[in-house]
Amino acid sequence: MHWVKISCILCLFGCFKDFRPSESFITDYLTGWKNFTASEVNHEIYPVTTYSYLSTLILVFLITDFIRYKPIIILCGLSGSITFLLIILGKIVLILQIAKFFFGLFMSAEVAYYTYIYAKVDKKHYQEVTSHTKAASLFGRSISGVVAQLTASFDLLNYHQLNYLTLSAIGTATVWSLFLPPVGQSIYFHRVDVSNNEEISSTTVQPTIDQLQQLSNSQKSCDKNSKMKPNTLLHKIKNAYALLWKHFVLAYTNYRVIKWSAWWALSTCGYLLVATYSQLLWQTAVKPGDRIYNGAVDFAYAIVGAISVFSVGKIRFNWVRFGDIICSVFAFLEGSILLASSYSYNIWLLYAGYIIFGVIYHTMVTVASFEVAKCISEDSHGLIFGVNIFLALLMQSLLTLIVVNTIMLDIRQQFYVYGGYFMVLAVIYIVLSIINVLRYRRDMNHIQRRMR
Repeated sequence: MHWVKISCILCLFGCFKDFRPSESFITDYLTGWKNFTASEVNHEIYPVTTYSYLSTLILVFLITDFIRYKPIIILCGLSGSITFLLIILGKIVLILQIAKFFFGLFMSAEVAYYTYIYAKVDKKHYQEVTSHTKAASLFGRSISGVVAQLTASFDLLNYHQLNYLTLSAIGTATVWSLFLPPVGQSIYFHRVDVSNNEEISSTTVQPTIDQLQQLSNSQKSCDKNSKMKPNTLLHKIKNAYALLWKHFVLAYTNYRVIKWSAWWALSTCGYLLVATYSQLLWQTAVKPGDRIYNGAVDFAYAIVGAISVFSVGKIRFNWVRFGDIICSVFAFLEGSILLASSYSYNIWLLYAGYIIFGVIYHTMVTVASFEVAKCISEDSHGLIFGVNIFLALLMQSLLTLIVVNTIMLDIRQQFYVYGGYFMVLAVIYIVLSIINVLRYRRDMNHIQRRMR
């Protein structure tokens, strides 16, 4: 079957792309082998990735659909290769900052990898191929952790040589991406027109009157554009952005989409901060001469996360009624883990906290993604994915600017702030859960009065 072939090619690309064993020890490599100080890594090198990711995501997201995905997937591989080549060769802060800029581009270009399937594969296979690609990425990450730990523990490869292994894997992913079938029809710019009624019927949740009015106004805009020559570039651009706006309005005027998208964006912001700076925190708890187990932690985190993500998709649970409560509980748990980590000097507690934190994040962001998917048109999955990630990066960049580059907090103070961030998130969703319970009781009382 054609979709199976595409799925296999995508999975192999994702597996090689996320096979980056050098990342398990990147902080120790930069502060040890490269002789950068922890302060330089914390305040000058790592923040570049955050700012690069944010700035390049906007451009990449806008042009991905226009140039039909495949070139951006190839760019993803190329930018990753440049990143690790510069890390291998770089000896000064500026070169490492350039490397981190390309790593931000590498991460933003992943949007093409995750949205290619929506333009190339039939809608009935969306769920299957999405699960395949996510599983492939987690598999690549878990194998990466195993290889990193075994080679480091048995002195088979040093931290510098692990970068060559990473570079080879990403280079292989880049070559492999050339075999992806080109996209003839995309979602927005190179689209086979469908009727307004067909698009409404593809939305799982019934549109409200306000949404229908917005849809009608957007359709009028499309109709005006259609008077132009149908194959002109200007016509395609105007119709594409009219459809983008229509999908955006339909999604973000739905309360459930707003609520779960907020969780998606805010929790992703916190996760990216923790994932970026965790190794710097671990360094403060490792005694000289102790063996470190970062690779084993990455393996455990990826495997447990994969099992959790797979399981949550099979569990039947009333997320509409109890989702806010679960979000608040998990946000409180994540905040507690980070606050405890900011004080603890026990490396095993820090490792365990990181694994639990990561598993919670991936589980709940999976819930957020499928709860959002229930309320939007299938064609707008890529758009909502991009918008939510952009909001997460905007918040992450703001926090990085304040906490890391302006106030210049040390790594333990940073984690204290990140813990407080999740505590605030927990309070927000406790309030939402109370509102949800009161609304449910009001509706039940109204139903009981009508039955009398």
